Amino acid sequence: MVALFAALSLALPVMASAPADPREGAAIVFAPWTSQAEAFARVGAAGGALVRAGAFPFIAVAIADEPEAFDRAVRAAGAWALLDPRALGGCLVPETE
Repeated sequence: MVALFAALSLALPVMASAPADPREGAAIVFAPWTSQAEAFARVGAAGGALVRAGAFPFIAVAIADEPEAFDRAVRAAGAWALLDPRALGGCLVPETE
C-alpha cells in the first residue's frame, strides 16, 4: 500500500493534466485509504451517477449532468482529482476478462 501511495503521489500531478468532462465520464480519485463503498457514496452524494468501479477501490468512474457543480461537490467530499478514465492507457479502469 505504501508503494501504491508513493506511485500515486508522483503520478497524480502528471495525470491531473488529463481533461475530464463529467458529462463524458470522469475517474474520481480519492485518497488511497478510501473504501470503494465510501468512494461510491461520495460520488452519489455529490450528484454523480456511478458508471463503474476504477482499477483501485478508491477510484470511481462517474458521469454528471452539471460538471462544474459536480466538480466542486466531489472535491469538497474529498476527491483528489477528476481525470479522464482513459488516462495512461486505461489504467484507471479495471481490466475486463
